[in-house]
Amino acid sequence: SVAAQQIAIVLQCKKERKAKFLFTDGDLVDMNPEFGLFLTMNPGYAGRQELPENLKINFRCVAMMVPDRKIIIRVKLASCGFLENVILAEKFYTLYKLCEEQLSKQVHYDFGLRNILSVLRTLGAVKRASPGDSENKIVMRVLKDMNLSK
Repeated sequence: SVAAQQIAIVLQCKKERKAKFLFTDGDLVDMNPEFGLFLTMNPGYAGRQELPENLKINFRCVAMMVPDRKIIIRVKLASCGFLENVILAEKFYTLYKLCEEQLSKQVHYDFGLRNILSVLRTLGAVKRASPGDSENKIVMRVLKDMNLSK
C-alpha cells in the first residue's frame, strides 16, 4: 500500500540517521530525528479493519487498558461546575453500565466513551445555560433526552 511505502521510507531514513530523504512524491524532506510514529488500532470496533501485514511488521504492540469511565465522568462533571459530581457520576455510570450490559448489541445502542463524552459536553452547555436548575435535574433531563430516542 502507499501508506506502507511511505512509512518504510521514513523509518529507513531514521534508521540510517539521514538529515534529509526523498519522499514518494519527489519532495526532499528534512528529517526530525526525534519524531515518533504511533498507530491506535481497535479492529473489533465497527467499520475498522486489521492493519496489513506489510505495515504491521514496522510496529510493535503495546497493551492498553480500558479507561475508568466513572473517573472520567466525575472529572468532566466537576470541570463543568457540578458540585455534586461524585453522586451524579455514580448515577450516570450505573445507567450506562446497565444499558451496555442489558440492552442488545445493536449499533444504535452506543453507550461507549465517545457517547459519554458527547453527553458530558451537552451537560456542560445545559448547566451554563440554566445555572439556577438543580444539578440532579439537569443530569437526569439530559440523560433522558439524549438516550430516549435509542
